[in-house]
Amino acid sequence: MLRSAEAFIGECRDCDYAESTIKTHNQSLSSFSEWIAEQDFSETECGATEIEEFVQWVKQRKPTPYGDIRSGVFWSLKKYFVYLVEEGEIQQNPCDNVDIVDCIILDDASRYLQRTRATKAEGTIQNRELGLIQFTEWLENQNEETLQEFTPLRLEDYAIHLKQKGYGDTTIKDKFAAVSMLYEFLHDKANVIDENPAEEVNLNQADIVDYRNPTKKSDKLAEDIPYVTREQKEAMKEHCPGPKTRNELLIELMWQTGLRREEAADILLDNLDRENRDIQIRGKNDKNRVVFYQPTLDTLLQIWLDSGYRQSYNWAEKSNHLFVSERSGRLNPHQINQVIVKSAKNAGIQSKMYTDGNGQNRYKITAHSLRHGFAVQSLKNGMDIKTLADIMGHESLDTTKQYLRLITDDLRERYRKYGPEGTE
Repeated sequence: MLRSAEAFIGECRDCDYAESTIKTHNQSLSSFSEWIAEQDFSETECGATEIEEFVQWVKQRKPTPYGDIRSGVFWSLKKYFVYLVEEGEIQQNPCDNVDIVDCIILDDASRYLQRTRATKAEGTIQNRELGLIQFTEWLENQNEETLQEFTPLRLEDYAIHLKQKGYGDTTIKDKFAAVSMLYEFLHDKANVIDENPAEEVNLNQADIVDYRNPTKKSDKLAEDIPYVTREQKEAMKEHCPGPKTRNELLIELMWQTGLRREEAADILLDNLDRENRDIQIRGKNDKNRVVFYQPTLDTLLQIWLDSGYRQSYNWAEKSNHLFVSERSGRLNPHQINQVIVKSAKNAGIQSKMYTDGNGQNRYKITAHSLRHGFAVQSLKNGMDIKTLADIMGHESLDTTKQYLRLITDDLRERYRKYGPEGTE
């Protein structure tokens, strides 16, 4: 391994980085060192072009899932070059000028993704990127066809591939949607293909997915809507994992606003009006709305934003997102859910619900449970159903009305107090 890479990993150990992080750095930089040994230049002479060539080399020579190239190999490489900049070995991090997703996915998919990035919310972009990365990996492993040559039957083969990997019906539908939208773009706007094969694919009719039968999730949750009470929220804040300040703010903000985890991940500093205590949200299906928070959130926001906590993260200066992490300028929806799940577990209020198609445990209290808690508490406090629907971004009142059955006792008490012949 390169001497500078060994020094970087040694510094990571001195800083007590998690063993999993050190393992990722070790594997990634071993591959980079192997690649550098085949070149006629050193690591300090690498520019963006050389990094892109290295990524292609990894795709061809290493049994590394494409998703791991993005989240593991490239992430480690970027951290390594940050170290070289700090040590004065180089002036600029070459990874800063590399779009790793564009490096991985097909050229035609890159054209489509550019338009998606310009018009869609961050959560939608992330889902499309992941879907296209996975499809690219599968297609390139077929070794016999190009994107333009695909037939409806071959697209069904891809969906079957997802099924065989253990994904549930809803996940398959979401991943396949990225491919369908790509083909729609290539046919309708780019004029790259004469026919859109995705138009002739119906996953339900092909018996690849089945939306008629309830899933394990709906079986388990049909009789209950797991929501977080005020007391549980406080316990979760008290027992949340580190970084404590950021995660306490995250829990309190989501409980006070009813945001989806994707929406919380997408909050920009520019969206936050601290004087009027409101937040501009780009929600599901790219529909904008405004949510509000209470003065009780001010202190946590002040500590996070004004006392240097957020600014202490490497990515803070380059990111406009409210919530950042050690690994990127945006705390992603999955990470948000992990914080909530672990906080509930640490507080002793968590329980396992079922095991999904990927063999992953699913828990009762998740990020969405905070959203449910917001709805239930708002109704208990007297908020009308229409206002609640608007704040939560529901397209149908029927969706919001599901919460009414959770406050039957409160409704009964109000009837006895305010109804005809009531006590007041």
